[in-house]
Amino acid sequence: MRNIISEKNETNCCGCGACSKCCPRHAIYMEEDENGFDYPKIDESRCTECGKCLKVCSFEKKEQSRKETYAAQAKDADLEENASGGIFTVLAQEVLKRKGIVYGCAMLYENQNLVIKHIGIDKIEELCKLKGSKYVQSNLENVYVEIKRHLEHNETVLFSGTPCQIAELRGYLQRTYANLYTIEIICHGVPSAKLFQNYLGYIESKEGKKIAGFYFRDKSSGWKLYGKMILENRDGSQKERYFEPEESSYYQMFLNGYTYRKSCYFCPFASEYRQGDITIGDYWGIELVHPEYLKKYGGEIEKEKGVSCLIVNNEQGRTMLAKYGSNIIKYPSSYQRAAKYNAQLVQPSALKRQREKVMKLQKQNYACVERWYQKRRNRILFVRKLRSMIPKRIKIFIRKIKV
Repeated sequence: MRNIISEKNETNCCGCGACSKCCPRHAIYMEEDENGFDYPKIDESRCTECGKCLKVCSFEKKEQSRKETYAAQAKDADLEENASGGIFTVLAQEVLKRKGIVYGCAMLYENQNLVIKHIGIDKIEELCKLKGSKYVQSNLENVYVEIKRHLEHNETVLFSGTPCQIAELRGYLQRTYANLYTIEIICHGVPSAKLFQNYLGYIESKEGKKIAGFYFRDKSSGWKLYGKMILENRDGSQKERYFEPEESSYYQMFLNGYTYRKSCYFCPFASEYRQGDITIGDYWGIELVHPEYLKKYGGEIEKEKGVSCLIVNNEQGRTMLAKYGSNIIKYPSSYQRAAKYNAQLVQPSALKRQREKVMKLQKQNYACVERWYQKRRNRILFVRKLRSMIPKRIKIFIRKIKV
């Protein structure tokens, strides 16, 4: 039998590490490539070609049953702490209240460094660690192994992650569990932790301060994309700095799709083939698709607090909402309407030529990436300024000529 892991390449490996965790001979290990992405490697002297990794690897489309799509928001949405409309927080709180375990992505400050990894929590006070958006590939370490142990002990587990992480968790478990609930995020793609660390290192070197916190979606100014970083001085005092996406090269390149793992551009789950029991993400364009659901038009949803796209993918998802979702406001929608302003529900991010440039530059150092980004940004700002100086009547005339 030929081992599938030896055939894996950049386009069909999401780097979850499930194959390395399931190998009974410990013949598979994960190795970081020059861009900071992990890929499986085989110790041929240990491999018996048992094929277990073949069964576990799940980076392929899997059909789900009928879906129910909603525009949703937590009844008590805390704008500044939650991503989107606070749906994950509501469900996680209820699971924790009933002595369950919640797993999700956390950004932790460890040994004077920001680390992105999945952790499990069993106390509501710890839930703050899992809130907010993290636009970096998380380290799963032994999470799948831990989850299986909890499930075998009949403990309720709620796992939140990207579609590929959930697909690989199911592949690793090799069976269904009534006490496992999964929430997937609508994912654009993931940059490597190495690129993020290099970016932070560049900022720290430039500022002469440590970065003690980084928030991609700070909600203090509303449901927008503004970010925030916390800079720590040598005396321990801290200062908050807010920024727009384009003021951060890492953040803006993420939004532009220049820095994702190669497989993200070929993702089989950026489609109707959803992997979680429920799918959550921003309901972009809600004011155009469902204005009647907003408070200003007579509905209950406050747009300023963030609106979630909530998709129920299977019976387990329906059970989850019935059991833990009493504090969620939800209005019926359709998959097609939700996807209108959320392209990742129907197709993966486009692989752009700028990715190759960024990957090449970051092999030198992040300063090279920053110079390239700023040069590009200055050109864009210059063109914007020129356009703003053109009288409106001339712009209209030019459009008519093009038509």
